[in-house]
Amino acid sequence: MTAAAPGAVVVRKWPRRAAYAGLAGAAGLAVLLPTGTAGAAWFLAGQVLNVNSPRVYPVRVRAYAGRRITLTRTPDTARNIPLSFVWATGHAILGDVISVDRATVTREVAEVTRGALVTGVRGYTSGYVFEGTPSARGLAFEDVVVAGELGPLPAWLVPPTTPLVDDTWIVAVHGRGAPRGEALRALPTLAASGRRTLVVSYRNDEDAPPSYDRRFHLGHTEWRDVRAAIDYARSQGARDVILMGWSMGGAAIFNLLREWDHGGFLRALILDCPVVDWNETLRMNGRQLNVPPIWVWTAMRLIQHRLGVRATDLNYSSLAARVDVPTLLYVDHDDRTVASAPTIAFAGSLGRHVTLVETREAGHCRGWNRDPAAYEERLAAFLASA
Repeated sequence: MTAAAPGAVVVRKWPRRAAYAGLAGAAGLAVLLPTGTAGAAWFLAGQVLNVNSPRVYPVRVRAYAGRRITLTRTPDTARNIPLSFVWATGHAILGDVISVDRATVTREVAEVTRGALVTGVRGYTSGYVFEGTPSARGLAFEDVVVAGELGPLPAWLVPPTTPLVDDTWIVAVHGRGAPRGEALRALPTLAASGRRTLVVSYRNDEDAPPSYDRRFHLGHTEWRDVRAAIDYARSQGARDVILMGWSMGGAAIFNLLREWDHGGFLRALILDCPVVDWNETLRMNGRQLNVPPIWVWTAMRLIQHRLGVRATDLNYSSLAARVDVPTLLYVDHDDRTVASAPTIAFAGSLGRHVTLVETREAGHCRGWNRDPAAYEERLAAFLASA
């Protein structure tokens, strides 16, 4: 999920007949809403749960020569952190910002990993940085298949790059609408811990079975596929597991904890900007975009109806009482995609179990991008002590 950064967004008041909304990243929207509360809320709720939102390419390459690229200025392109630039037929890794003017940003290009990067092409920026399989990080891996509730779930099994420490497995769970490649930033550190890592897929992923309604369930059914991955690890000799989840991957883990009496099989948790409260996350996005509150409220009621859940089911704060293992929690105070306040409060409820890593100006699930060395150092230290 790519989150907008503060600084260059002009927020418009809602027109009388139509309005643009975007539950940034968490819903991945940039859509024209119809007139009227009921119609707008219905459309908005559908987009929050929609698996097949159309891909938008808002950034244009104004110039490209040598190792320098000039792009449309957006909050993201102007942010001086490692990013990728993705277009319909290619992928590149962006380096440092060289210069910024009113309309454009010039950056270094660290590497073109796929396709031809030319002036005029349109694309989008992503925090994932790396694309493809663990080979993109120089890691060996095996393609394996987890037997999921709805069918086979592809996964990567990455062996440790240091001597095997124990039979603990790390199970890595990506976020909403993200590829398994979301884990690639952290994967070398996970592999260096001396443990096997299983990078899983779940229902509605591009290479996984669809749900019966072809909708995201915000973790409320996806957790079953995480449980299937844990069962796979157990069947292959895992003594216990460490679960790592990004964004909605964290929500899937929270739902798993509601349903699963792990009996000591859960060793630790690592959560990167997890969704602790969908209700507040949707309200926050609505406020940022000046969506009329009644539209957001009605959309939330529709989401509950479609998923067959209550408002309280979309808030995982009370699950802190069920967390009885060491927990590493990354949160960014400038996350414009997932509400950070419930996450910080959740961390406060975990007491001695939690290690909280707080950043600013990184954005959603961008702690690694903000400072890769610091992120990896904290992660490695936690894994060594878990």
